[in-house]
Formats: sequence, structure tokens, C-alpha cells
Amino acid sequence: MDDWPYQDGQPYHRLNAGTMYFGMMLWIFLLLASAAVAAPNERLVEVTTNNVPGVVLEMRYATEKNITGKPIYADGKARLRPETIRKLAEVSRELEEKGYRLVIWDAWRPAYAQKALWAAKPDGRFLTPPNKISRHTRGTSVDVSLADKNGKILEMPSDHDEFNAKADENFSDVPKELAKRARVLRNAMFSAGFSGVPDEWWHYDLRDWAAYEAIQGGGD
Repeated sequence: MDDWPYQDGQPYHRLNAGTMYFGMMLWIFLLLASAAVAAPNERLVEVTTNNVPGVVLEMRYATEKNITGKPIYADGKARLRPETIRKLAEVSRELEEKGYRLVIWDAWRPAYAQKALWAAKPDGRFLTPPNKISRHTRGTSVDVSLADKNGKILEMPSDHDEFNAKADENFSDVPKELAKRARVLRNAMFSAGFSGVPDEWWHYDLRDWAAYEAIQGGGD
């Protein structure tokens, strides 16, 4: 005996075909939506000593040592596009030959962090306004410095985000040893295919950074 209830001579389970179709389409939609959300992060790779030999991570925005005075990143991981990481590996190898190690102060920066920085210092000479796309948000830019071969952070012309004359690319106003270090870093970054900016000796971009779109995530 068929245990299914009947209505108008047809079992209910046959009448539910439309519901089953709707459920399947909803599942497909949710799957595609989840993939769309996850996709941006797949364009970012975590920087480690495996892909950038000898790198020292000192992600300033994961600490209180930044212009906001508080951590604005959830962790101290550096994430970048694979193309950026490959070029940083070249930089790291060149620096190693000279007795230095590469330090990363900042890498990919989510839009919410850019807003927090702008709120702390709304100055277009040094920061991108929130209504525009930051180069860091594209995963093509880094803030970098130097450490010695043992990983000790070295003194440079200025501290990170120290927005004054000592931060620019004219190193005539800083001690010669510090100027030399900044030039060693600059030459290595340029040789690997990065470009710099005049007002921040620590900031570098892939030369074709404008060809990359912003990568959203992390609470944007």
C-alpha cells in the first residue's frame, strides 16, 4: 500500500517538484554567492619566509605603534598578490648579499583600515582619501624597511608613517649611514621592478599597480 497522502488523485510528493526545483536553485545561488565572497581572498597570498626568504614581519597596523595609536588589523599577517611576492623575493635575495634582511611594515590594506588611517591623519599628501582606491588595497604595494642579518630592525631616515622632511627621498638631512641604508633598499626595490614615491622612502608599488583592481575584504 502507498503510504503517501493523495490530493485530487495525485500523491503530494509529485506536487512538490516545484518546491524541489526552487530549493535547488536557491542552493546554487548561495554556492555562487559564497564563491564570489571568497574569490577576492584567493588573489592574496600570505607572505612567509618560504616565499620571501629571510623576511621580517613587523606589521605596524596590527600593533599600537601607528598613527591611530591602536591596532587596526586583526592579525600581524602580510598578504599580497603573488606577483608582488615574487618581486619581493628578488629584493630579499639581493639584500641578503649585502648583509641585510627585508622588513615589511604593511602590505595589502583593507578599505576599513584606510578609513581609520584617514580619520587619524586626513592629509592627501600621505594618505589616500576613503572615497578613492588606495594602492595598498590593490595588493600591489608595500611599506618596507631593513633589518640586519640577525633580524634586528635597523634605524632608518625616519620611522614608519613619520610624515616630515626626513621621510622623503632626499636623504641630505639625515646621517650618512641612514641615508646609505635607505638607498640600498631603494636600489634593490627598483631593480626588482618596483617604483617609489617622493614623500615616503618606505613605500613601494608594482610599476603597473594601476592595472590592478582593489581587493575587498576584512570587514569592508
